Amino acid sequence: MPRFSSVRAVVIVASALFYAGAAAGNPAHVRVAGPLQSQPSPKAPAIGAVKAGATVDIVERKGFWAHVHGGAQNGWLKLDRLSMASGDSGSEIVALASGRTGSNNVVSASGGRGLDAADFARATPDPASVSALSRSAASEAAAEQFARSGRLQTRRIDYIRQPKAGRGQR
Repeated sequence: MPRFSSVRAVVIVASALFYAGAAAGNPAHVRVAGPLQSQPSPKAPAIGAVKAGATVDIVERKGFWAHVHGGAQNGWLKLDRLSMASGDSGSEIVALASGRTGSNNVVSASGGRGLDAADFARATPDPASVSALSRSAASEAAAEQFARSGRLQTRRIDYIRQPKAGRGQR
C-alpha cells in the first residue's frame, strides 16, 4: 500500500506542475482596445472590454482567436489585437497566425492559415453572406471606368512555367 501512495503522490505533483504551467499561459499585450467576446466569434456577446496596453495571458487559440485571462476578466480576442509580451521584435502573434516570422512581413490576406481541421468541420455555409458579397461585385463596365479614371493600363502576364525535370532539380 505505501508504494501505491508514492506513485499516486508523484502523479498528483506532476499533474499539478503541468496544469500550473498551462494555466499561466503565454503573456501578451493588448494592442487595440475593444470588446472581450464570450466566444471566438465577432457575433458573440461582449462580456467586457480591454484597454490598449493591458497585459493578458493567452491560454488557448482557435483559428484567429485567442482565449485570454487578464485580471478578473476572461474571454476571446482576435489575434491581430495582441502582441507578445516578450518584447522581441517580430514576435507579434499576427506573425504566428500567418506563419511568418522576422521583419518586413506584410500580409494582406489571411485566407485559411491558422485554421485547423476542427475549424473546418464546424464551419457552416452562409448563403446570405455569399449573396451580399455577390451584390457588391463591380460590373465589368464599372471596373473599366475605374481603370480609365486612374489611367491604368492592361498588361498580359503569362503563367510561370513548370521547370522541366532534370534542370537544376535533384
